[in-house]
Amino acid sequence: MAWRELPGCRYGFLKGHGLVISDRLLRSWLRCPRKAWQDLHGDPTQRAWHPQRAVQLGQEQQCLSRYGARRGLTMARGAAEAFQGAAAIQGLRLLAREEHLQLRGRAPLLLRRDAESRLGPWSYVPLLVRTGHFINREQRLCLAFLGRLLRAFQGRCPSHGLMLSTGGDCQQVSLDPLQPQLDELLAEMALGLSQPHAPDLIAERKRCAICCWRQPCNAHAAASGHLGDVSGVGAGRRRQLIRLRIHNVAELARSDPDWLGQALAQQGHPSQADHHNALAAALVLQARSQQSQRVQRRPGGAPSARSSLTARLHRAPGVLFYDIEADPDARENYLHGFLIQTRQDPGAPLDLTPDPTGPSPRHHPILCLPHHGDERCWQRIHRLLRRFPGWPLLHYGETERVELLRLAHRVGTGTDLREELKQRLVDVHQLVRQQWVLPLSSYGLKSVATWLGFRWRHPNGEGARAVLWWRHWRRHGHRHDLRRILDYNQDDCQATRVVVAWLLAQEQAPCPKLVGDAVGA
Repeated sequence: MAWRELPGCRYGFLKGHGLVISDRLLRSWLRCPRKAWQDLHGDPTQRAWHPQRAVQLGQEQQCLSRYGARRGLTMARGAAEAFQGAAAIQGLRLLAREEHLQLRGRAPLLLRRDAESRLGPWSYVPLLVRTGHFINREQRLCLAFLGRLLRAFQGRCPSHGLMLSTGGDCQQVSLDPLQPQLDELLAEMALGLSQPHAPDLIAERKRCAICCWRQPCNAHAAASGHLGDVSGVGAGRRRQLIRLRIHNVAELARSDPDWLGQALAQQGHPSQADHHNALAAALVLQARSQQSQRVQRRPGGAPSARSSLTARLHRAPGVLFYDIEADPDARENYLHGFLIQTRQDPGAPLDLTPDPTGPSPRHHPILCLPHHGDERCWQRIHRLLRRFPGWPLLHYGETERVELLRLAHRVGTGTDLREELKQRLVDVHQLVRQQWVLPLSSYGLKSVATWLGFRWRHPNGEGARAVLWWRHWRRHGHRHDLRRILDYNQDDCQATRVVVAWLLAQEQAPCPKLVGDAVGA
C-alpha cells in the first residue's frame, strides 16, 4: 500500500503496529547499528546535521533526471498514477506490515514492466542510484527492501531491481536470493533496536566523520579509550590487538613494542618481522602520545640540513599555499585556490606566523566551470605559476599533487614542465606524518590546524558542505554561496600556512620542544 502521511515520528514504534523500520533506518543499521539505535532512541539535541545526505540526494535527483531524459520518460508521482499504468513513478512512498514490524520507504524511481499484478497487466520494478564502482551489500539489501514494499503494494515481489550508476549505466540485480538475507537482517534489527543500551562503536571509526551522531560517539570513544581512535588502527588491526588482549588505548600505550611486533608477526607473516616491528613501535608511540596528550618527534624523523623545510624555503622569494575544492561525485575540481605569501625581508628566514599589523597574504582563487574545459583551466593556473617562478607550492595531502599533475598531463604539457612542477610541490601532510607524532586520532588538515589553534570562519565548514554550497550556487546563482566557498578555500590555505609555520618553528628552534603542553593540549 502507499501512504501520504503516517502519524508518529520518523523512526520509532507505532501503537498497535510494533517497530517501524524505514529504508533510512535500514541503511543506518547496515552502516552502523549504533547509529540506527540512536536514530530511534537518541537524544535529538545531540544530533548534528551533516550535509552528506543532502549531497547524496542531490546527486540522486540529477542522475534520475538524466536517466529519464535519455529514455524520454515522463516522471509521474503518486499511487493513483501507478493504478493508471504510468511508465515511471518517482518518489512513491510505500508501506507494508509483517507480523510485529511495519516497513516503509521511499522508492526513488519505479519503472513499469509487462507482468500481471493487482494493478493490472503491468507491475513495477525499483531503481536505486548507486555511488562507487561496484554494487555493495548495503545497496543490494536496500533494493530487496524496496522489492518487499512493492510486494505489499502491487501483490507481487519483482524478480529483479535496477541499480543506476552516476555514469548512467544500469545493471539488473536479482532480488529473490536476497529475501532470506533480508529476513535475517530485519530480525536482527528488531532485536538490536529493542535493547535498552546502544550497540558498540563500529571498528572503522573513519565513517563517524560524516555521521550526525559523531559528537556523542566521539565522547564515548574518548571515555572508553576505543582503539579505533588511534591513528593507524583500522578494523582489521583492532581485531588483531583484541586477540592479543589489548582492548583500549591505555593498554596499547603500556604495551612493549618488541613483544607486540613479535605477536603481530605470529598472527601475520613471520617473514615480515621487520615490518611488524616497525608497525608495533609506531602504534605504541601513537597511543602514548594520545594518552599523554604530548607531541613527540618520530624516531629518525628529524630532517637533515639539506632536506628540511627550512632549506627548501630558504632562497625562495615567497611561497604559494595551494588547495583544491572538488565535487567527487561529478568528478570535477571546480576551484583551485592559491594563497600568495611574499618574503618581507630577503635576508631573514621566511616568517609565516600571522601578524595582525602586517600585510595579509593574498588569496587568488581560480574558478573552473565545466564548460571552461581543461585547456582554459590549465592556462589560468599556468599563467599564475609563471608569475612566481620557482616558488614552492605547499599543499596538505596528495590530492592537489595528483590532480594538478593529471591536469597538466591531459592538456599535453611537456615532460620538463611537469617535472619542474613536481619539484615545486611540497606535501605538508607527508612532512607532518614523517617527522612528528601528534596526540590526535586524525592527521587531517581540520584536526591538525584546529589543534594548533586555527579556526575556520564557518565553524561547520567541511568538504561535503562546500559541495552543497557549490551545487546551490550552480543551480540558483546566489552570491553568498560562492562567497562561502571562496572563504572556505582561503581558510584551508591559511590552515596549511599555520601548519607550515609550526613545522618551521620546530626546525628553527635551537632545541626543538615537545610542545604537547604548549599547543592546545
